[in-house]
Amino acid sequence: MGMMLGGGLALKAAGFNQDFIGMFMTLIFMIVGATEFVLLRNVSKLLSSSAAKQSFQPTQQPPLELRPPGPSTFVEPIGSVTDNTTRTLEYARREN
Repeated sequence: MGMMLGGGLALKAAGFNQDFIGMFMTLIFMIVGATEFVLLRNVSKLLSSSAAKQSFQPTQQPPLELRPPGPSTFVEPIGSVTDNTTRTLEYARREN
């Protein structure tokens, strides 16, 4: 709205014709109105979809796995390929 009114005053101060200023203000008003319409429509869709999700109660299904996981068969975790390899990456002096 400020752009519509401020733009109209700026165009009047610049010496433009009043018909041009009226068209400018009408165009800006239509752009703002269309933007408001799209935003309100999106908000109403968002609110209606969240209300529909809250009212819909799916049937309760039992979990797929009812028993707790059993104890691991491994006593110790399997070692990594990179275990105990840091010594090979250390700087080694060359003896001449």
